[in-house]
Amino acid sequence: MLAEISFPIPLRRTFYYHLPEEMELQAAPGLRALASLGKREAVGVILRVLPEKDADLTRFKELKSVLRLLDENPLFPEDAPALAAWMSGRWGSPAGLCLGAFYAHAPADLPAPAELPPGLPAPAPALPALKAFLDELAEGKSADFLLRLAPVERREDIYPAVFAAALGQGGAQGLLLVPDLSFIPALAAALEPVFPGRVGVWHARLTPKKRAEAWAGAYGGKYRVVIATRTGVFLPFKNLKLGLLDEEHEEIYKQEEAEPAYHAREVLLRRMGALGGMTVLASPCPSIESWGAAAAGRLKRFDAVGAAPAKGPGPDVRVLDMAAYPGDILARPLADSLRAAVAAGGQALIIAGRKGYASRLFCANCGWMPRCPECGPGLTLLKTGAGKEPVLLCRRCGKKEPKPVNCPKCNGKVFREYGAGTQKTQEALAKLMPAAKIVRFDGDVLRGPLKAMKESLDSFSRGEADVLVGTRIALRELGAPRLSLVAFLDPDSDLSGADFRASERSFQSFYGASRLLGSKGELFIQTRESSHFVFSRLSDMDYPSFADGELEARRDFFYPPFCHIIKARFASYDRRAMEAAGSAFLRATDFLGADGDKSEVLGPVTPPGQEKHKFFSEYYLVKAATEKAAMRCMEKAAALPGRPGVKVFLEADPYGLR
Repeated sequence: MLAEISFPIPLRRTFYYHLPEEMELQAAPGLRALASLGKREAVGVILRVLPEKDADLTRFKELKSVLRLLDENPLFPEDAPALAAWMSGRWGSPAGLCLGAFYAHAPADLPAPAELPPGLPAPAPALPALKAFLDELAEGKSADFLLRLAPVERREDIYPAVFAAALGQGGAQGLLLVPDLSFIPALAAALEPVFPGRVGVWHARLTPKKRAEAWAGAYGGKYRVVIATRTGVFLPFKNLKLGLLDEEHEEIYKQEEAEPAYHAREVLLRRMGALGGMTVLASPCPSIESWGAAAAGRLKRFDAVGAAPAKGPGPDVRVLDMAAYPGDILARPLADSLRAAVAAGGQALIIAGRKGYASRLFCANCGWMPRCPECGPGLTLLKTGAGKEPVLLCRRCGKKEPKPVNCPKCNGKVFREYGAGTQKTQEALAKLMPAAKIVRFDGDVLRGPLKAMKESLDSFSRGEADVLVGTRIALRELGAPRLSLVAFLDPDSDLSGADFRASERSFQSFYGASRLLGSKGELFIQTRESSHFVFSRLSDMDYPSFADGELEARRDFFYPPFCHIIKARFASYDRRAMEAAGSAFLRATDFLGADGDKSEVLGPVTPPGQEKHKFFSEYYLVKAATEKAAMRCMEKAAALPGRPGVKVFLEADPYGLR
């Protein structure tokens, strides 16, 4: 008998090994096996046990034998190899790496199961909507929920009751995924009285000893609840009944910087479905993908539940039409309020469009701005080099147009560029308030020394700096004792970006800023597109109204959740070789849309900043109508023969379309 074994290596293949006679009856799919791999011994996972006649051995000169089986029973009650195979097809990483994510931290010798008393039930907050939700959880039926929290909710008040209701008095376990490890201490403290001694934590900064304890606690049943960052979705559990994803809209749940690629939200939903458990996706401003899933009936939605009453009206929101302030980085009302806020001892957060000195184009007479006729966003001015006329580029679909000579609205002939990056904004603020201490936090700072990065934020959080200038990343990292004003100087650069999530990201940023300010303070938004529907929803921060409108726009333009997106990027120093690789990709995916659905391929699109580099780069955007079509596209693209000097990057569910 043979064992087909998968190893956590970046090869798209499996290996066959002889099973010694004494192992034949014990060997089974899902068990770990120790075997020789090249010149070393490695631990892999058995996928199949089969007779030698049923195996394709054409690539094997000789067969080695399994050295040892490490388990008596599979570590996962669900079919982990099947989940890994789905991950591989969905996001394109080698199946061995996907399966390895489940088994990565398993010790050679497994701990004995824990027998501990059950936890105590937590008192549920006395809110009718929350009671209905908890009652459904207590039924224990397999289901997926979308829990939209109100802006003033404290997750520490909500989640203990959620886990107590779902897990009850037995040995059921729960997994709480959070977007940042800074959330863990407060949540652990809130859950500990409910499950005394039975709350574990999992994140990248644990010591090897603590990591082993956390893994064993989840696997053996010692921990009723494990609070974890993204990779916790792969932990083994004895009896996992509830998986809760906090701040489910956060992009950090998508792993794209290393393999295996995956989205923790989708893996959690798939895994809990395989286990017959319950999934809760929680957020004050859910992703449009989850909102659409709830609208389609795949998630059951509960709105605005919580333990804390509303704290009164939110901050004063002012949308400033920059057509009235031509050429200004800071509109007069914002400049006046900023000076007054700092003079009164307050602090201000200024969000610029991006780092550096970015800009767009508008008519100096009437304020008209060019937009893409194909997919909607504003066009960016692309400076093509010496001797060539600049063109207007859509960063989303790649369409190019010549720079207009006359304004189509008023026939004016004068156009101006506008937009301010963080550096330009910091310079303008220094002139406006020479005595104020102004610090900057953006991508350049993040790439610098850790000490310098921390100092920018810490000085503001301690109240030592008056103004912090940053990109949107500052909203998530921030804590400020005297914050009284937040301003977005150029949200138009985000709204006209290549990513179809531009409106969603922008509204979530405004929503996050209003939460930082609380019931007091001022929120300024400067724009030349004041008629954009995002701004019409800001007076009362009506997220459901915005999400419904955005969902309809996604339907009209055929974007997720109504399709699956794949980004295929090609890069080379040889333009012809790059274009040939792109043409081969188009031929391989010409099946898209053949069945009469809306599947299509957009592009090629030139990424921002292309003109500054010596190499060439372009990407195509696949919009597949079904998951099956998307997975077939990934498979065909991965199978294309390589071309010398051309690098190919395939990414499913991309968050990097800027």
